[in-house]
Parts: sequence; structure tokens; C-alpha cells
Amino acid sequence: MDIILCHQTVDFDALGSAIGLSLLKQGAKIVLTGGAHTAVKNFLALYRDEFAFTEMRSINPEAIAIIYIVDTQKSDRLGAAAQWLTLPNVQRIEVFDHHVDLLSDIPVTEIHTEAVGAITTYIVELLQQHNIVLTPFEATAMALGIHVDTGSLTFDQST
Repeated sequence: MDIILCHQTVDFDALGSAIGLSLLKQGAKIVLTGGAHTAVKNFLALYRDEFAFTEMRSINPEAIAIIYIVDTQKSDRLGAAAQWLTLPNVQRIEVFDHHVDLLSDIPVTEIHTEAVGAITTYIVELLQQHNIVLTPFEATAMALGIHVDTGSLTFDQST
């Protein structure tokens, strides 16, 4: 089983990038590790059924083969899911993050860091390269990730 982890208290960038990555990594299950920003909670209250989320309690840790992590490089931000990083059955860990000045404490196999205002931006670029078409709900979640993390493209780190 392949899973995609978001940091705890998920924000729109983590949510949008996880949704986009799930389209690139077919079959990977998005696992929300606990909590969400208020606006994300409100969004999910309306549209949760449009996305394939899996609850942590539904994951059999012994079945995890690949872990993808979005929007963080710090294991303590993954909550209880951090214990999955050192399981002997985990063959690969990939991180996708836009915080390029951080030193990761996650035992990564591969790390994708891009100096962009939102990691969702990088995921969108990958989706474009693969000509993957989004549903309106997927596009909305990803657009919100970029919108919120870049201050509507006004923050200095926006590219």
C-alpha cells in the first residue's frame, strides 16, 4: 500500500498538494494525520466525498510500502503517523516540500524541494507535464492551496 501524508492541522497547501499527488501516484491513499485549519474543515464538510481520503485507523502499518509526504520535512508534524517512517516494510519515502531552508529529519529516499510559494504549484507543474486533467473539485482544492499559501500571489516568496 502506498500512502500520502499531510502534516497535522492540514492547511490548503498540504491538502491541495496531496490531492494533486494522488493523481500522479495512482492508487496512493491520502491520509490526514489529524486536525485541519478552520477553512479547510469547512471546505471538507462540503466536499469530503469528492476525494479519496483514508482515516489513519484504517491503515494497516504492516502493509505500507511507499510513503509520500507533502508540505513538511519534519517528522513531528506528522503526529502518530511519524512512527510509520521507520517500519521495516516501508521501501521508499518521498518528500515534496517548498520549505527549502529546512533540514529534514525524515529518512527520505528522495526529496523534492522547490523554492515556490506553495508546494501545490510544483505538483500542478508535474500534472501539466503528464497531461493529467483535473475535476473541478480537484482544481478548486489545488487553487486554494496556491491562493492561501501565496497570499493571492502577493507574498515575497511567491514565484
